[in-house]
Amino acid sequence: NLAALEGGIDCRATCTGMAAITTSMYLFKPGDHIIAGHDIYGGTYRLFASVLTEQGLQFSFVNMQDMANVKAAIRPNTKGIWIETPSNPLLNTIDISALTAIAKAHNLTTIADNTFLSPYLQRPFELGVDVVVHSTTKYLNGHSDVVGGCVITKTKEHADRISYIT
Repeated sequence: NLAALEGGIDCRATCTGMAAITTSMYLFKPGDHIIAGHDIYGGTYRLFASVLTEQGLQFSFVNMQDMANVKAAIRPNTKGIWIETPSNPLLNTIDISALTAIAKAHNLTTIADNTFLSPYLQRPFELGVDVVVHSTTKYLNGHSDVVGGCVITKTKEHADRISYIT
């Protein structure tokens, strides 16, 4: 149902939203560089800045409201862009279409955390995103009485990889 709501081809449930984020990061390998917003959810920032860097991933945190910052952060080993809009907790918004255009021009995988808006208000796949994650604990659940997450994909390649991981 979540894949259908987002416009994806596959959805894999995880035990938490952070598990969904962690699972999506397994699309990358040690040495890969990922660009992320400077004002993302604290748990995501800690995962990226501490835990995953210890496992060989590299991250740059930039103000994504200015696309020049994103372009300037691209390195030869950049493989992905992490998108969180609106950001948590500041609710800053970014232009997803502009980000995905940059990503496509550089063959980068884009992953969007769509927790705050849900597919009712925002459908990142329609804006060019490759993978969507949710903390289903938040708005999709509505009551915060169930903890969960999900990773939604729109290509067979990503669906197969996420399925293998989960």
